[in-house]
Amino acid sequence: MTNLVEQILGKEAIAAIRRPVETAGGLPGTAYTSAEFFELEQKEFFPRTWMGVGFECDIPNPGDAMPIMVGKLPIILVRNAAGEIKAFHNVCRHRASTVLTEPSKGLKTLTCPYHAWAWDLDGNLKAIPFFDGTKDGRKTDLDWCKFGLAPVRCAVWHHWIFVNLDGNAPPIEEHVKPLQNLIVGTEIGETTVGRREDWAFDANWKLQNDNWETYHHIWVHKGIFNKMSDDLELKTGQPWTETLQQDSFVTLKARKGRPPRTNSGGKDDVAEPLPSIPLAPGAERTICTSILFPNVTVTVTDNHLASVITDPIAPDRTVAKMGFFFVGEGGTAEKYAPAREQVLDRWLGKSRLSTARDGIRSQDFGIWEEQQIARHSPVADEVVFSPVWERNIHHFHNQLLDTIQG
Repeated sequence: MTNLVEQILGKEAIAAIRRPVETAGGLPGTAYTSAEFFELEQKEFFPRTWMGVGFECDIPNPGDAMPIMVGKLPIILVRNAAGEIKAFHNVCRHRASTVLTEPSKGLKTLTCPYHAWAWDLDGNLKAIPFFDGTKDGRKTDLDWCKFGLAPVRCAVWHHWIFVNLDGNAPPIEEHVKPLQNLIVGTEIGETTVGRREDWAFDANWKLQNDNWETYHHIWVHKGIFNKMSDDLELKTGQPWTETLQQDSFVTLKARKGRPPRTNSGGKDDVAEPLPSIPLAPGAERTICTSILFPNVTVTVTDNHLASVITDPIAPDRTVAKMGFFFVGEGGTAEKYAPAREQVLDRWLGKSRLSTARDGIRSQDFGIWEEQQIARHSPVADEVVFSPVWERNIHHFHNQLLDTIQG
């Protein structure tokens, strides 16, 4: 696989990525624009990882199911009768039709629309009507156990659903361990969904990970982050966060003693502030915004979680699956509506789906779309990293190469 990566990216570009951050180059433009590299990711990269594919709240009750695409592979996510989330290849074992065509609720079986073969929610074959000419098909010698839905390795961690297509990734507990250790004592499991939205943007999925620095905040997010913190960064030359990189994880962790970037939904902003995320006895509160490699972001504040799962659609097209999670009634109760809307306005913008760029997400998507245009230029092959601000991006580029060449 190394030879193919070198053919697409070039030996010099790969060597530049492998240098220390102070002298390193980044992924060349073709890694963001070419169909050939995107196909390579689909075949040799994503299957080796724990891909984030959805949130538990997408299928909250037994019998809920939804079809998704992981790369070019159709997958079913379903919550079985015991409340467990399962994943299967969305392929009928009879004639290879798609079994589930739309999100559904309250299912007892998964039934193919072509010839009505059916499986229970654990993937066991239950019906092959008239396969042998009889109503229930029971006279056939077909090995029913052999033709269950093909399972996909699946794991759930708090709100997030992951799949590992090749079945060889380390256990999910190992995958999430660096983030779990960082926020130890912060009871994120006590949060529930307050808002789910999917937005598409016309740029490569990797640009989200390339954005995991605070260098751009002062200019891209004007009017959102508070001025005191921005000025302090400019005067000291130090980010308001420290960057940490470990295995499948990079983060921006708020430095102790630094002024907060925002108090949205907090005590100084509204009559009824949002409830804080509980802490275990003796635990210190950690404010951080992290990436679980390759495509899940998790932002932990004092009173909510914000997350994006990027779904790569094409070299220049990505869907952002966004979830916002609050404590107790913070996500639903009317008395918390002003504080909740303040948080959502900060992330999504007051205009929501309009063309205005007045929320963190829409501002980021806009700059990524501009980067995508620029990435077609040969000049875009020559990028440099700030060792003060951009170690996370250098780590991500090396992690991607490590995985795809492995």
